[in-house]
Amino acid sequence: MKKIETLLKLLDDPSPQIAHSVMVELLKREDQLETFLAEHQETENLLLRKRIHQLQSIILLRRRRAEFAKILNDPDLSLIEGLMAVHVQWYDNDSKRSLEEIWVEFCKNAERSKPRDISELANFMRKNDFTVPAVTELHAEHYCIGPVLEERSGADFILIAIALIIGNRFNMELRIAKIVDDFMVVDRHGNGLSVRNNWQVLQNINIAQCEFWDNRKILKLAALMLFQYAVSSDSFRYISTIGHSMTGLDDDEPLDFLPYPYN
Repeated sequence: MKKIETLLKLLDDPSPQIAHSVMVELLKREDQLETFLAEHQETENLLLRKRIHQLQSIILLRRRRAEFAKILNDPDLSLIEGLMAVHVQWYDNDSKRSLEEIWVEFCKNAERSKPRDISELANFMRKNDFTVPAVTELHAEHYCIGPVLEERSGADFILIAIALIIGNRFNMELRIAKIVDDFMVVDRHGNGLSVRNNWQVLQNINIAQCEFWDNRKILKLAALMLFQYAVSSDSFRYISTIGHSMTGLDDDEPLDFLPYPYN
């Protein structure tokens, strides 16, 4: 505790190099740090307040990364919880509570429709105007549950994941399958629902041709697509955030598998 108090006294040093070294040392004591930061977060010392808020932001991001890495390794994970965890890897100022509120409202909408089979599920998704943008128009927000639910536009496998969750709320026993390059949900009768061609229902799907995807595989693809988008747009912050989340590496470990300058 005394060590933390001593370090906090150095946190407002005008030298950025000293402040950086102090923050590194404080973050090594992350588990003991929260109370001290809360006590000083509204200090009148503007420089100290700024650096305390930086530390709090870093700690929050680290926890989200750790939570996401844990989710990716959980065989019993909830798909919607995982999609929310993917979202906050990119939109790191958003709260889980705000995403839950958006999802609850969407589920209330589904409750009013109460789709009973895959055909009614197709009508529900169609009525709600869920569409896939052209490949050339896909951006990071199309892999994040918040903007997808608000704008009704997203990557095909994200929309299929939403359809799966809603269908299974009404006991449809759906699974996500990929056939060649098409994602769809498949019911126990062998009917498939594809987002292509305005939520077309396909009958008598050849199960032997299906590659069934579990929740972890869907979430890893979403994270991978965000990572790819971060690299292509030189978003170093998100390269680090999502890269560490996907690999499970500690925040202090470099991403050595990436070429310069991303490592």
